[in-house]
Amino acid sequence: MSQPTSEPADRLFTAAAELRHLVDLFTDRALDDELLEDVSEVARGLSARLARAPRWDRGALLAEGLKSVESEETRRKGFPYRAVAGPANPSGIPMALHFGEGMVTTEVTLQSMHSGAPGRGHGGVLAGILDEFAGAAPQLVGTMAATARLTVDYRAPIPLGEPLQLRVWVHEHEGEKIFVRGDARRDGDLIAEVEALFIEIDYGAIDTSGAARH
Repeated sequence: MSQPTSEPADRLFTAAAELRHLVDLFTDRALDDELLEDVSEVARGLSARLARAPRWDRGALLAEGLKSVESEETRRKGFPYRAVAGPANPSGIPMALHFGEGMVTTEVTLQSMHSGAPGRGHGGVLAGILDEFAGAAPQLVGTMAATARLTVDYRAPIPLGEPLQLRVWVHEHEGEKIFVRGDARRDGDLIAEVEALFIEIDYGAIDTSGAARH
């Protein structure tokens, strides 16, 4: 069997999106025993097929991704398999980043699979989204960085099925420390505020030799 290419194809993102939609429906519908048995049977069959497929060379993927940070366009896309927002990750919540006027903006919608209390989004899910999203702000000052501290203040219940407008900006930049602020709103109403500290990283110094093991 040939190795898959390291460049994700559109069909990879499509498959991830279909799996994401499947999980959302699973958590949103009242399923009878017959349908649950069918889902289990199909899932077992697909899992068996996936288990026979070759693993990605994660070291090569990481090395390729790190080289791509030299390109602003590819840097802003990030690693496709990453948690939270990777478009090739079925558990991700893909977000399109927009850079302009000294800030980064995006829009996300939490679905049934992201529930906390009935009818409300989970605060931990939104915190993960804000962490991922705030990590794009250092690009506004021409660098890449990793999260050192993240504080989220929730101001209102998190809605499900309704778009949230997110924005982040660099509040201060002191040496390798980048202080980021931002918020999440629904049609102007404040849902949450975020403050984060990021530390600049020399991605060229990262050792990718052990990335294939997990």
